[in-house]
Amino acid sequence: MKTAYFLMILLLVTSTVVLGQASSKQGYFGVRAGYLRASTDLTSSRNDSRLGGVAPLNSFYGGVFYQHALSRWIAYRVEVNYQQKGIENQDLDGNKLFEQKFHYVGVTPLIGFTPLSGLGIFVGPEANYYFGESAFSKNAASVELGISGRIAYRYKWIGVEAGYFKSFNEYTHIDLGNTRFGFKNQTWQVGLIFVPAMLRSAN
Repeated sequence: MKTAYFLMILLLVTSTVVLGQASSKQGYFGVRAGYLRASTDLTSSRNDSRLGGVAPLNSFYGGVFYQHALSRWIAYRVEVNYQQKGIENQDLDGNKLFEQKFHYVGVTPLIGFTPLSGLGIFVGPEANYYFGESAFSKNAASVELGISGRIAYRYKWIGVEAGYFKSFNEYTHIDLGNTRFGFKNQTWQVGLIFVPAMLRSAN
């Protein structure tokens, strides 16, 4: 856990330094928000044991970012995001019983390829801090580490994007009898990006 906290602090410091060195002429701040689908990758301590009733959760995300062009083809992007993840619990017939939600705030530094004006393909690490209450909160990991990818297209002050995240560590676990079940997040995002400064300049 000390390693996870160290990595989280390192990412925050790196993001602060990057923002401090950025040139306003080559970079811009933006807002991102949209739909998030949280899917859980389940692991079991026994090969003959399965846990039913765990289905993906339809949710949302929102955040801010700074994007800076290093060259004609390369750019970096630093995001600070809120994400609501979790699971939907279902009965044997597939009917929803209740939703189990996990709330995260995190930072995502990305490096990307920009083959066309307004188009970017990014990849990088992601560190999320868990906060809030849940039925599994006593087992919830404080920090979630993983890798993210983005593809985004912006025209003037507005754009669209799609993203994927896969966690390296479990966000929670439960013990049923002599079997341990681990839960790992993977999420898909589809949403919009806005650049307020470009909207003002267009007007």
